Amino acid sequence: MTDTSTNALFIITSATNAPYAGNADQQQAGHSAGIDASDDPAHGNSQALTAGGQSAQSYDNLLATIASINTHAPGSRIALVEYSAYPLSQPQHDALIEQVDYLMSYAGNEQIQGFDRNLGSNQAIAAFSELTCLLWFLQVGQHHDLYKPFKRVFKMSPGVQLVSALTDTMHFADRAQGRYVFPNATLAANAAGALALQFSNSYWSMDTTLVSSFIALLQEMLESMHAQNQQGQAVSVESMLYKFIDAGKIFYDLKPAIAASASK
Repeated sequence: MTDTSTNALFIITSATNAPYAGNADQQQAGHSAGIDASDDPAHGNSQALTAGGQSAQSYDNLLATIASINTHAPGSRIALVEYSAYPLSQPQHDALIEQVDYLMSYAGNEQIQGFDRNLGSNQAIAAFSELTCLLWFLQVGQHHDLYKPFKRVFKMSPGVQLVSALTDTMHFADRAQGRYVFPNATLAANAAGALALQFSNSYWSMDTTLVSSFIALLQEMLESMHAQNQQGQAVSVESMLYKFIDAGKIFYDLKPAIAASASK
């Protein structure tokens, strides 16, 4: 009998050293360090590192997420996508490269640095940067046939931790084949402050047969976000997921077997 835990790819999207890392309240309120960072990513990184130990906590949250995957989904593969303009320090990079299978950092990318300089809030910077880098990583993986060995692709955020064996979760139930698996949608204030249904972006998965169509959805989401931003409207990844993913292709995990770090 095949251990299906070896058939999972976990993509962790992280902005480890960004001033908005892992803090939705700061993302919505905006933070001048994220908006006014100099063109030099190292300078921006130094600002983040002085933000009250936030960078250290974000890094600890990332390590906790990686450890939980290795504990509860042994044999899975882990991809780390660093999507902010604030690069990992060399010690962080050296430690992480030993713990993940793929590490992609987009800190030096001109478009990502442009988001950090030009967008008006940390909420917008984080949303555009995360979805753009996730799109790029998925496209590269598709080009290199990365997903063929896997049954499911998981998306996780730092601080979220698995608490039970992956094979015991709804993600590998027969009814989840060919579908996305999300926790139930929640009614919460969206980026504009209005109540709206949203999907959590911190822990969900998709059948690998959906990767190609999800890439197309990401492109549509980004186009919609650009239109909203140009009209002065706030943007939200959670709202985009709920709006664009076909409800008929979703299987709901009403009791996700995860925990969040105390700082989240």
